[in-house]
Amino acid sequence: MHFPSSPPSLPWRRLLRIALALPLLAAAAVAAPASADTDITVEGLYHTAGAGCHGSDNAEGCLSWKVRIPSAIAPKSATDVTIEADSVPGQWTWTCPSQNGDEVAGTSSFYIDNGDGEPPALIVDSELSSISELYNPLLGEPIGSVKAVSCTPEHLKLTYEISFYLQWDKSSYLDLDLGTTVAAPGADARSYRFTPTVEVSTRNAILQPTVTANKPAASEAHATVSTQDVRVDGAAKDASRFTMTARNDSTTPLSHFTISAGKSKGQAQVGALTCDLTAFGGKVVSATGPAESLSVSSGTAKVPQGKDVTCQVDLTGVVGRNRVKASLTTGNQTFSSDYVNHRPVIEVETHPTDLLVEAEPTGTYEVEVGYTVTFTNTTDANGSSSDIVLRPGIPAGFTLKSVTGTGTPWWVGPDSYALQDDGSLSLRTGDSLNAHSSTTMTFTSTYQVNAEAVTAETWKSLGTCDPQDPSRGLTMQIDVAGSYGGTEAGSQTICTPVTRSGN
Repeated sequence: MHFPSSPPSLPWRRLLRIALALPLLAAAAVAAPASADTDITVEGLYHTAGAGCHGSDNAEGCLSWKVRIPSAIAPKSATDVTIEADSVPGQWTWTCPSQNGDEVAGTSSFYIDNGDGEPPALIVDSELSSISELYNPLLGEPIGSVKAVSCTPEHLKLTYEISFYLQWDKSSYLDLDLGTTVAAPGADARSYRFTPTVEVSTRNAILQPTVTANKPAASEAHATVSTQDVRVDGAAKDASRFTMTARNDSTTPLSHFTISAGKSKGQAQVGALTCDLTAFGGKVVSATGPAESLSVSSGTAKVPQGKDVTCQVDLTGVVGRNRVKASLTTGNQTFSSDYVNHRPVIEVETHPTDLLVEAEPTGTYEVEVGYTVTFTNTTDANGSSSDIVLRPGIPAGFTLKSVTGTGTPWWVGPDSYALQDDGSLSLRTGDSLNAHSSTTMTFTSTYQVNAEAVTAETWKSLGTCDPQDPSRGLTMQIDVAGSYGGTEAGSQTICTPVTRSGN
C-alpha cells in the first residue's frame, strides 16, 4: 500500500527515525499488571549520537521520554490523556521551542501493528504544539490533536486527545515523544529519572510511574547503523542493493568488529557483502553468496570516533515482503538496522467470455462480445493493479457503438466509457491489490453490423482466430500501463471468432 508522502521531516523527526541500537533502556507500565499491548507504558530514551536533536545539528546529550497509548485503553472511542511532570534540576529540563510555552519538542506518532512478524507501520506523525493535529492520510479523518500544552524548562503539562474509532480493527497505538535538554552530560555513565502524572479522561485513576533512562559512558562501544536503498539501472527484476553505514559513536576507536547482513523475513538471499576499510588501516573485505546471511571481519581496521564505515549489500530473489538485518558486532554488543524491500508481483490475464459469436448473414443488427481482465497479486506484499487502454479491432461493415464494464473501481462510472475517434478507450482502473488477492473486470463491446457491407473474404477471416494474425477474428487489444505496485506494462490481445448463422 502507498501512502501520500509526508512533508519534509523536521530535525527532531529525523532523529526519531534513525535506527539506533541502544543497549540500555528502561520501560515501566503505568498500571500493573499490564502489557505494552493493552495499557499505557512510559520509556526513557537516551540518544548518544545522530543528527537533529531538538532542532540542533547533532544529538549529543539527547534525552526523551516516550509515552505509548494503545487503542485498547479506549476501544471504539476517544479519550484525553494528560501528562504532567517537573523536570529534574541539575539533570535535565524540558525543551520548549516556543517562547509562548505552547509547544514541547518532540512528536506524536500513530502506528498500526499488522502482526505477521512485521514491525509496526508508522501512519502519520506531527509536532507537539497547540495547533498540531494528526490526520489519517487515506481517509482524511482526524486521529488526534494537542488539546492543551504548557511548557517551561521546569514543568510540562500536555493534554492529548486521541480517537481510536477508525483503527479499532487493527492493533494501533500513539507514541508521544517528549524532548528534554540534558545538563552537562559529561563522559561518564549516568542515569536520568522521570516521574510523570498520567491521567486518562475515561478512567478514574491518576497514575504516577517512575522511569529511568541510562546514558552509557562515552568510551563504551556504541554505533549507529542505518541503511539506504540504491537504484541500479539494468538490474534484474528480483535484484536489489542497499548501503549500510555504521558510525562509531564512542570515544574509543572501533576495532575487532564483524559486519553482517542476514535475511530475517522473505525469500531474498544475500548475494554479496562488501566493505571498504582501507581508510581505517584495513582492507576491502567481501563475502559472496547467495546465502541467507553473509559476514565480514574488520581485520586490522580501527575506526575513530564520528567516522563512518560504509558497506554495500546485494540481494537476489527479492519477491514479496523482505527484511534484511544489517548489523555491526563488537565484543558482546550488536548494533543493527533493518532494510525492508516489498516487491509485489501482479499477473495479468485476459480471456474472452464467449467461444464464438453468431451473426446474421443479412440485415443491420447488433452483436455483443465480452472479455475479462484479471489482476492477481501472487505475493505476500500489498501491490496495485494498473490503468488500461482498450483497443478494439473494427472490421469493415462493423461499427463499435459502446463499451461497458463491471467489477471496475468505484470511480469508473458511465462517463468513463467515452470512446475516442479510433474506438479506443482509456480507463483509470489502477487500484490497490492486497497480498494474495485478485480482481476481475468484465467488459462488453457492442458492435453494429451491416451484413451487406461485410465481404465474403472478411466473413472468412472473422470465422477463425490466429495469434500470429491480428486480422483474423474479432480482436480486442488490451494495453496495461503498469504500476509501481508490481504490475508490468504490456499488451495482450483477445480474439473471438464470428460466424454467420446458417453456415
